[in-house]
Amino acid sequence: MRGRDFELRRSGINGRPMAMDRVDETVVRGTTEVWTLRNGGDMTHNFPVHDVQFRVLDVDGKRPEPALRGRKDTVAGPVGSTVRIALRFDGPSDPDTPYIYHCHLLSHEDEGMMGQFVVVDKGRRAGAPSGRAGH
Repeated sequence: MRGRDFELRRSGINGRPMAMDRVDETVVRGTTEVWTLRNGGDMTHNFPVHDVQFRVLDVDGKRPEPALRGRKDTVAGPVGSTVRIALRFDGPSDPDTPYIYHCHLLSHEDEGMMGQFVVVDKGRRAGAPSGRAGH
């Protein structure tokens, strides 16, 4: 099972602001991954991942509270927290059409706190997103 780390800050995710012409992550269709979300910012970030539901594995190493134990499409990461989620990517694959993950606060999105991923079939690579506005 693959793991990925995401540092959440207003200036971007993993130190990079959003770029429409860049694919940040490539995921293989049919796989399950564990993503670790670290909130290194100054306020809570609500983090949705498009095209997939996930389960919260733990928050700061502890079992999630009952409200977080079902399937989710968004999770809140309080300041200084680490949240681990398990995601299964069974949806359609398209190396040229990215999905996004981001902070759900509009001002944070505007500041670049977003990233893109594509889902590909095994053995395929990410293509080239168009980079056009209106995603």
